[in-house]
Amino acid sequence: MKHIYFLLLVLISFNLKAQSKKIKIIDSISFEPVPFATIFFSNNNGIISDENGLFELIPEQYSKRDSLFISSMGFEPKQFSIEIFNDTIIRLAPKTISLNNVIVTNNQLSSENIIDSVKFYIERNYNFGISENKLFFRQEFNQELEKLKLNKFKSTIKDLTAESIDSVTNNLPKKSKNELESLSYYYINSNIDVPKIKLIKSRRTNDDNESDLSKSLGNKLEKSLRENLKSNSYFKIRSGWLPFSGDLTFSGLWEIDSTNQEQLNKLKEEENKRKEIFSIGQKERIQSVYLKSLFNSSSELNFINKPKNYTFSDPDLNYFGNELVYVIECNPNRRDKFKGTIYVNSDDYAVVRIDYENIKPLFKFKLLGVSYSSNLEKGRMVFSKFENQKYSLSYYQNSRGNKISIKRPIKIIEKNRFVGGRKKQNQISAKLDFASSSTYNTELQVFRVRSIDKVLFEEIDEKNQVLPIYLKEFKKDFWEDFK
Repeated sequence: MKHIYFLLLVLISFNLKAQSKKIKIIDSISFEPVPFATIFFSNNNGIISDENGLFELIPEQYSKRDSLFISSMGFEPKQFSIEIFNDTIIRLAPKTISLNNVIVTNNQLSSENIIDSVKFYIERNYNFGISENKLFFRQEFNQELEKLKLNKFKSTIKDLTAESIDSVTNNLPKKSKNELESLSYYYINSNIDVPKIKLIKSRRTNDDNESDLSKSLGNKLEKSLRENLKSNSYFKIRSGWLPFSGDLTFSGLWEIDSTNQEQLNKLKEEENKRKEIFSIGQKERIQSVYLKSLFNSSSELNFINKPKNYTFSDPDLNYFGNELVYVIECNPNRRDKFKGTIYVNSDDYAVVRIDYENIKPLFKFKLLGVSYSSNLEKGRMVFSKFENQKYSLSYYQNSRGNKISIKRPIKIIEKNRFVGGRKKQNQISAKLDFASSSTYNTELQVFRVRSIDKVLFEEIDEKNQVLPIYLKEFKKDFWEDFK
């Protein structure tokens, strides 16, 4: 009987051993065990190897359909299907890390020492000559309409009543989004106040919620506007005693007479004016990016120019791409509005990246029923070496949030230089109650930087003939012809 019990015990022990499996993880090059590696199953269970690289597969922890994931710091991860896994040894390949030449020294640099070196080597490291920058520029505008009411509405235009206006405002989209992208050659020099631009191509994309006035108007109201307003009118806007001038565009209200040469010439003149305004606007928007550079003396990102205004963290060594960099946190100790993180190349002391974010409101204004606040701004700048082996801005990303509200009387007066009795044109008046929040996202990508001389710069012709091509939806091949 004792022999039978002993035999049963051996069979049970053998059966348990057959169901579990001990596995060892080793270095594929040195064959040394890999201790404390992470073993993770696709069912979210996991274990850790011991100091000898051993772990045990127990059936209760997994099913045959599970996958097995092995990872350890300094090694390439591995993955197996348990159903076909029969090995007792797992070999992990060490990760290959390519390092630049680094001088090991016992000289511990402080953040202040590093900042001083950045300032000392600025002229050597960065491109301050005249340059041609081939770049892509993108702006995205998101708006949320929180309130739009026109109270005590009065109009001399037939069918333009308070009820019709309420119908228009109630049907306007609460959220809207549009994008503007352009490719250009942008010419800059720190010693030249006015840059130049040669636009190549541009597009504007609106989402499905985007709506212009003519889409919101009913047929009857649209007909009334077409009959009562003159196509060559301009409009004076008044809010109490505050005067403003501006053009209001009612797209699609009037048909163009193709036989009227005077009208065609006027349309051509207006188109050229729009091209000029668009070119100037794009140049100014791109210029504002370069003026934000931390090396510009007027920039609010003055971590390098005004280091006394900041408290710096101890430098931390890390990798940015293949470069070994000092990472330093910058926190203002005065009235400065931005905190930041700068990445300094440990070899040549060039700032290769900066992340920033405001910690105080950027701007507030409130007067006579008009309030405006800019409460958010954060972004990133990256500097890279181009063909002249000097650092230049290669990437920029920025997000800015604004809020605006208006509670004021408003009057719109139609004016026309070609019609007699200009003082008796149409008028619209109301009490405007408006509130919205918006976010601007800006992105700039520089493809190439080429040094040029002053003579070539002066010969550049800025007669830009580009307007954004309007697209209702995104087309990924739109920029394919730009090489």
